[in-house]
Amino acid sequence: AEARLVLLAACCGEHLLLIGPPGTAKSEVARRLGAIVSRDAMFFQRVLTRFSVPEELFGPLSLQMLEQDVYRRNTAGYLPEAEVAF
Repeated sequence: AEARLVLLAACCGEHLLLIGPPGTAKSEVARRLGAIVSRDAMFFQRVLTRFSVPEELFGPLSLQMLEQDVYRRNTAGYLPEAEVAF
């Protein structure tokens, strides 16, 4: 059933949240699907805890832009620019 949902979400261009205990191949499914969809897809992987902060997901604040009174994050390599996230 999970494999069908993964394929359906990929075909429809929708998000899918897989929840389960450790060691049940959730990350492996995401990696393989990403490799099938695009060889050069931008991946983002992060394990979240209750101590996770927004900078871990969305990137650090740009200090240069803050000096100009502009609130902007450096998102290169973080979730906002990822095509596959898990």
